[in-house]
Amino acid sequence: MTRVKDGKAIERILALDARGLHETILNESISMCGFGPAVTMLTAANKLGAQKAELVQYATSGDTSGDREKVVGYAGIAIV
Repeated sequence: MTRVKDGKAIERILALDARGLHETILNESISMCGFGPAVTMLTAANKLGAQKAELVQYATSGDTSGDREKVVGYAGIAIV
């Protein structure tokens, strides 16, 4: 479930879609640390002429601990 929900948020970030990220987080009840700053960053990136976003890496805490019961996802995304 974590990967599915994270994927929806990541998709909006990769599309440089600040409004879409905001709506997705709220509509899908996604828990995301740094939600406000991420929306702000996307808004600023668009105003500054960002052309694309690239997923550098995605993993969950379960990938390292092996505990798949309660996991947190992490995404590294470059905006250029």
